[in-house]
Amino acid sequence: MSDVVRIDGSEGEGGGQMLRTALALSMVTGRPFEMVNIRARRDKPGLRPQHLACVKAAARITSATVEGAVLGSRSLSFAPGPVRPGTYDFEIKTAGSASLVLHTLCLPLALASSRSVVTITGGTHVPFSPSFHYLLHQWAPLMRRVGIDVELTLTRAGYYPEGGGEIRAKILPSSSLRPLILGPRGKLERLEGVSAVSGLPRSIADRQRNRALARLDEEGLAAGIEVREVPSAGKGTFLLLLSTHEGGGRACHDALGALGKRAEKVADEACDGLLDFLRTQGAVDAHAADQLLLPLALASGESSFPVPAITSHVTTNAQVIRSFISAQIRFDGEPGAPGAITIQPLSKTP
Repeated sequence: MSDVVRIDGSEGEGGGQMLRTALALSMVTGRPFEMVNIRARRDKPGLRPQHLACVKAAARITSATVEGAVLGSRSLSFAPGPVRPGTYDFEIKTAGSASLVLHTLCLPLALASSRSVVTITGGTHVPFSPSFHYLLHQWAPLMRRVGIDVELTLTRAGYYPEGGGEIRAKILPSSSLRPLILGPRGKLERLEGVSAVSGLPRSIADRQRNRALARLDEEGLAAGIEVREVPSAGKGTFLLLLSTHEGGGRACHDALGALGKRAEKVADEACDGLLDFLRTQGAVDAHAADQLLLPLALASGESSFPVPAITSHVTTNAQVIRSFISAQIRFDGEPGAPGAITIQPLSKTP
């Protein structure tokens, strides 16, 4: 058995992403790992339902030997077998993020020998995680550039606190992962968006759209924002904005509604995120930069791109990646400030 990777979950950003990255790389490399102090920097440390769902899903597709996979556990050991592509259904019995479970599984399944179809039930538009529409409009197109072909379908949306949403992902096998080079962000080519409601009056989505258009017009920006009614077992709203730029740059920012939160506030949050990004030279938004790091660390050559901020998320993610594989990940810039990332994969196995 390969040497065990040991990770202290209290280091760096100290959140659940450390666990998800460790699970993904453990499955890809075959290296077992032990993690202590899981989510030590969170108000409720230890495994929460969505993190436990990630562990159980990873264990299922690899027939892994696992210890500590219980709610609230602050330590975990995970020893995977070979990744088995196939058809899988996973359920998070809360509004825990279905998107983050997919992030855990996508790369290992993409590097398997045949296609997989994964259905995940849980939260699809919930706080502190990428929404389904972010996955659809930003994450999946970027993954295709890298060489990971994932096709996404939303059966129904799931909002906090009910959850109950369902997404389906068809993940095709990838023969190799391509590097990604993005220079300074070019001219804005297109600005578009989606304003949506589920189980609520369409007028709320109209108000979100109108507010966003007014905010963007103040900045001299014209956008096309589609209004939709999205099927869901519960009630919710969201507004998503996507900018695409010359040279391949793209950024996605969204905001969610909540009980007592005005439609105009939802629009303001999404617009603030986009406008803040446009004031930088970043080629992708900070969340996308974080999500690109892992596949690019396994790519066939060097990748580089400017980012709107060097976040604690991305530096902590790099720290976990380096624990498993010999990749050089360099950050040019100060923490929290705009900068650039360069990724030089040295080998796929230790």
